[in-house]
Amino acid sequence: MRDLKPYFDAVNAAADKVQAVASEIDELFCEGSDECKVKALELRPALDEAQAEHAKAVALFESMQKADRPNDIARNFIPVSTIQPDQTEGNQPSVIKRSAYNEMSLVQRALFVKSSGTVED
Repeated sequence: MRDLKPYFDAVNAAADKVQAVASEIDELFCEGSDECKVKALELRPALDEAQAEHAKAVALFESMQKADRPNDIARNFIPVSTIQPDQTEGNQPSVIKRSAYNEMSLVQRALFVKSSGTVED
């Protein structure tokens, strides 16, 4: 799996640039003078360019994400084991008698209980 952090960082950097240009336009426009409003309107192409760069960065990030996903449906499933349950190592019965349980150590008892084992009298 690829590291997508550089692509995500590019998206964040482009978003920061958009916000910086937008803030500059806002400051100039809010000053109120006609001269500042004209300067703010002159910055509109810079804002459009920053937004276009942000859209390109987002599209690249999404493409890289999509490229990393498995495209084969079968890859999303866990393969079925060919080993029968009775053949597994350390297999223990799920129900034992009280006398067998009492002969176990505390660790063995804990493992037995955690593996959904039950004791019958």
